[in-house]
Amino acid sequence: MSYYYKHEYGFSTHSIQRIRQRLNLADEEEFKLKEKILKMIEKSTSSFETSRNIYIKTPKNEVYFVVDKFQKTIITATPISPTKQLWLIEND
Repeated sequence: MSYYYKHEYGFSTHSIQRIRQRLNLADEEEFKLKEKILKMIEKSTSSFETSRNIYIKTPKNEVYFVVDKFQKTIITATPISPTKQLWLIEND
């Protein structure tokens, strides 16, 4: 990794707390946690978008990373059912 390498997405403080909680990574050091999350995003095969956010599925059942499109920041990790996903897309 280059000294000048910059990740595509940033992390909010809230997102770090929610990721630790919802993915059971409480004891993970923050820099290792961020690397794991970015790898999960890279490997994800399922996502959807609204006008403001990108929702990227995690390996854990129905938990999505929510990314602010304009700030390119992960703002939370939240469970999203298929019904809620449909609602988000239809009410955008």
